[in-house]
Amino acid sequence: MDVDHDLIRKQRAERLRLGMEKFGFDTLVVFEYANGRYASGLRPLYAPNFLVRQAVVVTRHSSEVIVFVHQDDAPHRRKIMTWIPPENVREFPTGVMLEGGGAEALAPIGVALTELGFTGGRVGADIGTPASLSNLAATVAGSDVSDANACLNWVRSVKFPGEVELLRQASAIVDEALDVAVKAVRPGVKECDILADVMQVFYRHGAEVPQCNLIVCTGDNTAPMQRFAGEEIVRSGDIVFMDIGACFNGVFSEATRTVACGAPGEQQREIFQLVHKMHLALISAVAPGVTGAQLQDVAHSVLSGSPYEHMLQKMIIAHGIGVGYAEPPFIAPPGRVTPDLVLEEGMILAIVPTIVVEGVPGGGGVRLEDVVAVTATGVEQLTNYPYDAALL
Repeated sequence: MDVDHDLIRKQRAERLRLGMEKFGFDTLVVFEYANGRYASGLRPLYAPNFLVRQAVVVTRHSSEVIVFVHQDDAPHRRKIMTWIPPENVREFPTGVMLEGGGAEALAPIGVALTELGFTGGRVGADIGTPASLSNLAATVAGSDVSDANACLNWVRSVKFPGEVELLRQASAIVDEALDVAVKAVRPGVKECDILADVMQVFYRHGAEVPQCNLIVCTGDNTAPMQRFAGEEIVRSGDIVFMDIGACFNGVFSEATRTVACGAPGEQQREIFQLVHKMHLALISAVAPGVTGAQLQDVAHSVLSGSPYEHMLQKMIIAHGIGVGYAEPPFIAPPGRVTPDLVLEEGMILAIVPTIVVEGVPGGGGVRLEDVVAVTATGVEQLTNYPYDAALL
């Protein structure tokens, strides 16, 4: 299915202005990659460390956007970002990163704000170094610079139909990569060899960047869980845990499968079946009007009384995903504080229950993860690779 990217950019711009109005911002100066992508369509230069080397400026009362990109990248971006006037794609003032750069380093952003009609008021910023944020405050002296993340999270939380379609397409590629990964599992293969096969699928489909340190871990590396792919060799009787994802056409998708190499042990099956039951229960519970607390209750109802009740991974049972690889909302496990969330049509969640049990022969760490969309009447599962029948 074709996707109208111009329409998506227009819809995002309208929702961004609605967010500024809702949260009381007159302008936004965003540095974070996903926020810049959302606000302008700018494909970032991803890096493993955070560098302030791009910015996007939007104001509440102007339909224009001004984008600052890596200096040497500006000519190419002017050529390919045809939806933005070339004069609005500018070199990022990298002096902001230099010791002693001072407030004048951000003078070009001040000029952009003036051009977009900003004369003072409330400025929202999302992320930055202490120097960049201090320099921004000096550049807009007399205006209030405030944290805009609540605004931006609200803006990005609901996806438009075209964005959901992009996520369907990205999820189909993730399913294809999972198929390759599962078929690569055999005694003697290394974790990193399996991930190499995954990466080949991703980049043949035009992946922009992997989601993070993609995880392939086997045997004892599943508990405690190793959060990368190393050189451990898969052995018969191991379970292998594969958490993979990437960005395609500006959106991320991911999925996780835990599979058995050979015949699994009874305890491995027991752990897997508990995670599987919780996973399906959480997916089935997703619908408009459901709260984050209610999803916690669903997980608790499955776990309650299990010998593994207190071995659920601490971080999350679900998180948002879209232009960011893991974005709000983050739904905590039962018993932990979680955001005051009410699901709406168009929200996208990665459902990701994980139980980690140490000391199990062949490994006792199990995760299942799928990306789902909240629909008008319930839920659509976007990643659909089968679960391992040997563990069920």
